[in-house]
Order: sequence, then C-alpha cells, then structure tokens
Amino acid sequence: MNVAAKTGPSIHILVSSLGGAVDHILPALDKWNPEIIYIFSAWDDAIELVKKNIRFSWAKNCGPSGAPEIRVVAIKDPYRQETIQQMMSEFDAMVERTKTEFNASGRTLEWHVSITGGTNLMPVAMALSASTHLFPVYYCVPGDKHPELRANPRELVVDIPMFEQLGPAVSMFSKSRAKADLFAYIMRNEQALVDQIAKEMDKSPQAIYPQLSSLTSLGLVTKSDGHGYSSSSVGRLAYHRWKGVEPS
Repeated sequence: MNVAAKTGPSIHILVSSLGGAVDHILPALDKWNPEIIYIFSAWDDAIELVKKNIRFSWAKNCGPSGAPEIRVVAIKDPYRQETIQQMMSEFDAMVERTKTEFNASGRTLEWHVSITGGTNLMPVAMALSASTHLFPVYYCVPGDKHPELRANPRELVVDIPMFEQLGPAVSMFSKSRAKADLFAYIMRNEQALVDQIAKEMDKSPQAIYPQLSSLTSLGLVTKSDGHGYSSSSVGRLAYHRWKGVEPS
C-alpha cells in the first residue's frame, strides 16, 4: 500500500509490543482506524495471527480506509537486560524513518503508543520511548474482564492523560518564560496564594490569574479548597523536561 502518495487527513499510526496474546490490538484498531501498525515483537506466530484477524474477524473494525499496513520491528529475546535500550533505539529509528517517508505528504502524523502486550520489559520501553517523543499513550483493559465494554472494542482503550499533557506543557514552558517562572515559584512554594505569588513576583493579581488559568487547564497546577496552588507531578515532569535536567 503506497500510503506516502496520499494527501488529506491525518495519518493515524499505532505502535504496540506483542507477545503471545493479540486481542489488545483490536480496541485501538476500532478507535483510530490506523493506516499503519508498528508491531514490536519476537513472535512470528502472533504477528501472523494479527494479520489474519485484521483480514477476517477484525475487518469491520478497520474503518473506511481498509486494513492497515503491518510493519514489524523484530525484537530478539525480549527478556534481557538490554531489551529496553534496544527497543528505545528501534523506536527512535522507526520515528525518523516514518517522518522522512511522509515529510512531503502534507499530512499530520498522529501517533498512538500502547503500553499493553509483550513481556514485562516491553511496555516499559514503550512508555519511555513515548515520553521521549512526547507521544500520547494508551492502555487496553482485557475484554474478558469487562464484558459490558467488549461489544464496543474502542471502549476498552484507556488513554493515559499524563503523556497527552506532557507535550503541550513542555511547549508552553518553551513559549512563555513568564508561565515557566510562575510554575517554578509554585513548585518551590506549594499551596501558594495568589496575593502571595503576585507580591513575591512583583506583579498584580490580575496579571497572575490568566497564567494560572493556563497552567491549571493543562493539569500542571492544582487548586486546593483553601485557594492555594500546588504543582502536579505532570507539571514537575514537564518543567524538568523543559529545563533539560532529571527530576529529583
């Protein structure tokens, strides 16, 4: 399938590790109707089972564009000390290849990274890789444990908001030093009140409120019942990512 020749809407790309079980591919297939699925796996039989399911029982879940292209990233012996590093390197290379492939298409790439499937090490590598590239992450709850959702597979997808918030948060800090400085003050002075913040930063409360609203809307700060503001774990992670240092 020559997807690079197309122009038009966004290209949805799923990235998932795969072990012996394959059912976690279906919910994301149903939800996003991807054009490409990257599978990180050491199990050829499982990969073939995914392809057969897409051809037959999952065909109705593929959407108007039809069956996605399956691209395999082979991971050898995914139980080793080097597994996470290997997968992260392969993930980086995959992203660069894909961006180069679609660079001239004029279409936006929308990535969806699964932290379900494979050995225990594989979802860890997926989460770290997604965090590095600021890609959104999802998890699939098992359909056999949630029969009330199984008839509509996309309902089994659980988005992980932290990863979705991280990219916009880093971008906000990069674009607005004022918001970054405000967040840094709140991080140092948890439960800070607006009047206190304004006084310490030599600004009016009226100037502080819009910046606080932006930080709160992204979940970077939270407001307590006592009207004080505190930094969130997502905010701290984004701030340290923007600063280029490891969080303490």
